[in-house]
Amino acid sequence: MISAAPSNRIQAAWDVARLVAGSDAGRAADAVEAAVRLLPEVTPRQLGRGDQQHVLGQFAGLAGDAAAMVLADPRGSRQKNAARALRLLEAGRAVLLSQALDTRSDLTDLIRRRPDLAARFIQLRDQIDQPTDTPAPAGSEENNAAKVRQARTVPDRHQLAHDFAQTLDEIRALEGFASFALPPTTEELLTEAEEGPVVVFNVSRHRSDALLLTRSGITHVELRHLTTRTLIEKVTAFHRALHAATSGDSREQRREAQDILAGVLQWLWDTAAGPVLEVLGHGTTPSAEADWPRVWWVPGGLLGRLPVHAAGYHTDPADDPRRRTVMDRVSSSYTPTVRALRHARQRTPLPDTPAQGLIVAMPTTPGLPGHGRLHHVDAEAELLRKHLPRTVLLREPDPAGPDSPSLSTPTKAAVLDRLPTCSIAHFACHGTSHPTDPSRSRLLLHDHDSAPLTVASLAPVRLDHAQLAYLSACRTAAIDTADLVDEAIHLTSAFQLAGFPHVVGTLWEIDDQTAVTMADAFYTRLRTPDGTIDTSRAAWALNQAVRNLRDGYDLPAKLDRTAVPFLWAAYLHAGA
Repeated sequence: MISAAPSNRIQAAWDVARLVAGSDAGRAADAVEAAVRLLPEVTPRQLGRGDQQHVLGQFAGLAGDAAAMVLADPRGSRQKNAARALRLLEAGRAVLLSQALDTRSDLTDLIRRRPDLAARFIQLRDQIDQPTDTPAPAGSEENNAAKVRQARTVPDRHQLAHDFAQTLDEIRALEGFASFALPPTTEELLTEAEEGPVVVFNVSRHRSDALLLTRSGITHVELRHLTTRTLIEKVTAFHRALHAATSGDSREQRREAQDILAGVLQWLWDTAAGPVLEVLGHGTTPSAEADWPRVWWVPGGLLGRLPVHAAGYHTDPADDPRRRTVMDRVSSSYTPTVRALRHARQRTPLPDTPAQGLIVAMPTTPGLPGHGRLHHVDAEAELLRKHLPRTVLLREPDPAGPDSPSLSTPTKAAVLDRLPTCSIAHFACHGTSHPTDPSRSRLLLHDHDSAPLTVASLAPVRLDHAQLAYLSACRTAAIDTADLVDEAIHLTSAFQLAGFPHVVGTLWEIDDQTAVTMADAFYTRLRTPDGTIDTSRAAWALNQAVRNLRDGYDLPAKLDRTAVPFLWAAYLHAGA
């Protein structure tokens, strides 16, 4: 069996685990754990990103099954099983993200000890992280030429992977560097609960649980009513209703859609978020003057397509101290894995200088019907310049003007050139989530057809001054590829990996005018009493801005505020 291909060994172990799960839970747990541990072997670095995604798509659901079977293992204690399940979810979810984190360890000590070895590591890392996939249409001359170039680079990638592995071995042989670029231990993961609990959901055909990482350790809450079948039904209904809520043929259809959205959020509270918050002791609304508690959510899988941060009964009275909603009890953040959260916190810079802003504004977009006009982008950019006086503005020129782009045109190259010097980047533009290849999800800039700013193109980017990225665009945190829901490949996670410890993203389409209100309320709340911008307040600021919008203070009076969650529930905070 050891001589078989890793993919065959994974499938065989997974099959054995499912076969004996009902009769020998211990053997099932061991088998499926072995399968998860083999995942890195089917995604070696010499493979291109698209090939890696394809391979991982064959094992969708493996990590969830592994965690569920481990939690059912009668040989371990409740706490030991929970810790083991968390380690497997960390290993089996966001595999490509974890691989990228392997190459982004803190190099300070290595540079001090062996600058030559550190320089070699950085050079190889940057070369191997260059994207190999192309978004050009199949059959086009550009696509065919790219395939030829990529075929020529395959031997180079094999050599790069070999040299990179050898370099890692050499670094780890140094005294004090044995764990360099390796996943954190359970003890290291536990340190991430110091600022608040991390809630890792796992929904499988066997059982559903929330793993709770807190200061007191790792435990779990079984969620008996959160079943795979019901979750699929609710996700399907929710996304159909999102479409109908904005494009229904009649007011009655739109109202029915809004009721469905509200109903799913209530179900999400009853089956998932509510029980977790009760166990964590978050049963009431904090006062306006209090430091609001934080919770980091790791939805994983299909649950990531629903807004856990917006779960609840939003029709409860506003003055009810036990209002049954997540956003009235805690400030929420998301992270793909606990390890990604650790990375974001390590990247948090000291705000020793005034915030330097980059504003990317696309009131129109070349190549889209009607120039893809966003009527309120200029208003959003103007208010940002008031909140962030030290800014660089990249703005799409008027389509009726000169054809040649000016120096301020928001091209991919212009954005990537300015990102390293900015601490806050705000994008007001169209965004799109690719339905089959999430690495090709993109922000639509001036040259989105010829040089798209995609998830993959952000992979080599490394930023030292980054603090906050605000993606005021549609679907920047959306996950549409069913086989890759565990990988959390989207623009929000890409900006986080690039170096932004705080990212504001969106789960679905957002309203152009509402985006202005949200941005204004958010940046207003980022300010401390002395008037400085404090990006560490990002999660709280977004939560308060969303609550403000939900309660209708900035909506037209004719709208029923609680019945339009599609206007405010899309916004989420990810990161530190």
